[in-house]
Amino acid sequence: MAPARSTPLSIIVAERDRAALQSMVSALGAEGWLVEGVADSRSLYLALLQRPTQILVLALHLPPEGGLSVVRHLRSIRSTSSIGIIALAEAGSPLQIEALQSGADASLCRPPAMDELKAYVRTLERRLRGDQLLEPGQVWQYHQSEWKLISPSGADIELSHLEAAFVHIIARHAGRPVRRRDIISQAFGQDPLHYDSRRLEAIVSRLRRKLHRCYPLSQPIKVVHSIGYVFADAIRCIELPAVDGRAGTDRA
Repeated sequence: MAPARSTPLSIIVAERDRAALQSMVSALGAEGWLVEGVADSRSLYLALLQRPTQILVLALHLPPEGGLSVVRHLRSIRSTSSIGIIALAEAGSPLQIEALQSGADASLCRPPAMDELKAYVRTLERRLRGDQLLEPGQVWQYHQSEWKLISPSGADIELSHLEAAFVHIIARHAGRPVRRRDIISQAFGQDPLHYDSRRLEAIVSRLRRKLHRCYPLSQPIKVVHSIGYVFADAIRCIELPAVDGRAGTDRA
């Protein structure tokens, strides 16, 4: 008997701009996912009633209801509360943060870069299907007590104190953007109002170079414009007590 094949991921893209909608539907469909496009909230609700859906790519300026209302509505209903939601908003719009606060799993600039959108979809797919379905070699591993990342290829990446603090907070929120001010205050223990954001950018840039040298097939640390950073690949965190106060002694 042939082995059972997993059911393709079911995605709905809701976007009022027809050209952008078609572009996203085509790009995601080319990955083998089942993708349907709709241009308004009424069509979205009808599509959700007609077939099970795992992920929704939702433009927040969706007529007539508006994307924030849609997010809150879906999260309040048992049958749709676990859908992965990727919100799309104009760069710099306060809706990017409001979408996350309303229950979206991720928030991207509209229109999104297709590679970035696919990466977020894959991260949500792994979360929805369950980490137990993944072999250790398919994911990053973060060993907090050793200040070390292990790439999917098995390469060890040693981290400085601040790099470990940064990885710790974004790994705990893998697949969801972490705001710069939260990284500065919670991970580094600094006052965001008096912290030079260029120090954070230098830390992230240095860390991304380390990851690229050890594992050039993927760059899991991505910038979320006007918000912060996200760890976009699957990651397991080993030994998760809070990173100690030494993180604040590192220099950018």
